[in-house]
Amino acid sequence: MNRKNISKLLSALLLVMLVLTGCSGTEKAEAEALQVGLLRIDDSFPFYVAQKEGLFEKHNVQVNLQNFSSGRDQATALQGGQLDVLMTDPVVAALSIKGGSDVRIVATALGATQEEGRFLIVSAPNSGITSPEQLEGHTLAISNNTMMDYLVEQYETAFHLQKDKITTVNMPDLMLRTTTLLEGKEIDAAILPDPLAAYAVAEGANVVIDDTQLEENFSQSTVAVTKEAIETKREQISAMLDAYNEAIVLINQNPEKYQAYALECANVPESLADSYPTPTFTARTVPSAEDIARVNVWLVERGLLEQAYAYEEMVDDSFI
Repeated sequence: MNRKNISKLLSALLLVMLVLTGCSGTEKAEAEALQVGLLRIDDSFPFYVAQKEGLFEKHNVQVNLQNFSSGRDQATALQGGQLDVLMTDPVVAALSIKGGSDVRIVATALGATQEEGRFLIVSAPNSGITSPEQLEGHTLAISNNTMMDYLVEQYETAFHLQKDKITTVNMPDLMLRTTTLLEGKEIDAAILPDPLAAYAVAEGANVVIDDTQLEENFSQSTVAVTKEAIETKREQISAMLDAYNEAIVLINQNPEKYQAYALECANVPESLADSYPTPTFTARTVPSAEDIARVNVWLVERGLLEQAYAYEEMVDDSFI
């Protein structure tokens, strides 16, 4: 083989090596990326802003945001080992631990303050129900064994309502719940989170309970991380949360800048575009021991847990 052919062969081999190395590097980066499961709701917004503003890159962490259309699909992905991080709530976190998907809450998303993460109980436009006491003797749509089910019971206790006089109807699909309520045929009232709560009110539903006006703060959404990820990817989790909290600061400092993006990320109906506020968040916080204990008491009373989890079994506050 002459010198010219040897040179060509070496160049070809070098090119192959570069291609293979590049593929290997890409595959390695994808494998090392934190897999974050989100629902397209207000609660997830800091993650989207962190991605949009390049904050994950700034903090040297690879993050892959996965969008899910329902909590059920998100839970399936968690159980299948496809997620390291997820947007969720204390009820789901506790039930995930019970089901073998060991997670820890590492941050509060919405609900650190009374004003964050609004839930409403609203009634059908022509129902005549405008006060909590009027819910007795009527039907109320919920989703069984979820945070919204838990919230309804907290509201019933807060307003001293007779629970056995309120007929709850299991209607997990939020959009179906909203449209059914507005039709006023099968249900008299429903619990809804924003933006669907705001949409229902704009379409004529009556506000019966606004949880931002209560004396106690019952609702929190949370960021949870698998225990395995905390043990094996601790530095990445810490960097991700640094980016997440930096995004919160940006949102809170300039909500007008992010309003259009917030509407897009949370799938807010166009009819609310002019009036729906950009959500605000509290950085570097986790649910209190009292919040977690109250959720556990409810879960045990419902028979969903045999015994309550200790605070440390559900919350890891070392990233705050």
